[in-house]
Amino acid sequence: MANQYTSITTTPGLSDNTVKTMYDFAIGMVYRETPMYRTWADKRPEDVNGPGQTVQLQKQQFFDSTSVTAAKTPLNEEMDVDSQKLPATLTVNLTVNEYGMAVTRTKKLKLFSFADVDQIAVRSVGAHMADVMDELVQDVLVTGTQILRAQGRAANVNITASDLIRATDVRKAHVWLAANKVPTFGGNFYAGGIHPHVLHDLREETGSGSWRVPNEYGTNQTNIWTGEFGEFEGVRFVTNTRTRTALDGASSGKVYRTFILGREAVAEKVVEEPNTVLGPVTDKLQRFRTIGWYGVLGWALYRDESLVTIMSASSVPTLQTGTP
Repeated sequence: MANQYTSITTTPGLSDNTVKTMYDFAIGMVYRETPMYRTWADKRPEDVNGPGQTVQLQKQQFFDSTSVTAAKTPLNEEMDVDSQKLPATLTVNLTVNEYGMAVTRTKKLKLFSFADVDQIAVRSVGAHMADVMDELVQDVLVTGTQILRAQGRAANVNITASDLIRATDVRKAHVWLAANKVPTFGGNFYAGGIHPHVLHDLREETGSGSWRVPNEYGTNQTNIWTGEFGEFEGVRFVTNTRTRTALDGASSGKVYRTFILGREAVAEKVVEEPNTVLGPVTDKLQRFRTIGWYGVLGWALYRDESLVTIMSASSVPTLQTGTP
């Protein structure tokens, strides 16, 4: 008769009763990116005459080239100049709305759950608020009219899977903004919101003038950091997986939006900063607890000339699942 082992792997036996599944009572929180697009909304209403849902912003215009050319003519010593009226302002309407979301847990769940349900709710609601803020600002950014498509495609529907972002696209976007006399952030750089998939393609490009390799920084290699993806061609890039994409390319392919912007591209009006709200307990037996977020604010594209959107595909494939 063969030996019969009393072990964990042999069933039925002693192990069925003595070796049980153990549980980790902590629930792993999902890490989320910090919202970034509100960072660049640097134009805000000033000296507003009163409360209201919509604020009309005035945008100063400058004298056109005709007036400048006329002023190049030397003055006549014995004649005065004719006065000119100041250029009319342009207006931008910025509408403020309420935004928010809430979850409600029961007292029974609180009493019997092995996890801190309230902590989980606060973390989840906060992440939701961050996602919504980035999406709302991007709803404004996608209305920009200065579009630069990879490989010079005439429309998004012509963008194929091989039409990747290139260093020349970044340079052209920078030149457009500079030609529009758009001020930079901090006096040095324009801002770039880019999807990680697109940043990969930009860094993968080879050849002269592409993403900087160490020997282009000179002999002092301390000037480059490992995996650096900061400033390139006068644009400081920040990656965010929420950067907008759409299936509007050739054969419904995915087209990525990369936003290059300078000062006053986006205007923001805040009545109440988005914040976490603990709802009051109002039911008869005090069993329901509500946690949510609420904010009253809005955005508008203020200076279209301060924003360039680069449309491109990406070489990063969809992740495959399976056995390694």
